[in-house]
Amino acid sequence: MTHTILCVEDEPDTGSLIQATLEREGYKVVRAADGRQAVCLIETILPPALVLLDIVVPYVNGFELLAGLRRNPDWQHIPIVMLSADSHGPDIQRALNEGATAYVIKQQGFHELVQCVKDILEPVPAATPAATAPDSVRSPTVAGRRRKKKAACQNNPDRRLAKTPKPSGL
Repeated sequence: MTHTILCVEDEPDTGSLIQATLEREGYKVVRAADGRQAVCLIETILPPALVLLDIVVPYVNGFELLAGLRRNPDWQHIPIVMLSADSHGPDIQRALNEGATAYVIKQQGFHELVQCVKDILEPVPAATPAATAPDSVRSPTVAGRRRKKKAACQNNPDRRLAKTPKPSGL
């Protein structure tokens, strides 16, 4: 099953790179270049599997869109990953407190964004005997994926869809 992702990003080059990267991973991406386009799409399309939401977009900013999505009964359950060039702790905390599922700093690169999206849409299965064994006994894929999760995105424990780490250092 192909997951659809709504990407709200005002920088054309960044939006194109995010779209190409996610499509290469097998996701379908619908883009909005500003807050007004995002509102129009939210009112007309079926809810996607996930929303990538830049904080600084023209007309309706990311925090306003986040609040609107969390009030919309058709969209309130959709995971939202906030994107920003800003690593300012209060903004990260605000996004998570206001209902974002995760927060990704753009400078971390697209690998971390893809890993965060995968962690949300394709979570690691529930604990099995192999998953509860010490790291030295675990499958390298399971252990490695769990370690990458911490670096990939700051997760909101109130909105997580699967076992994801609590934000560290916040």
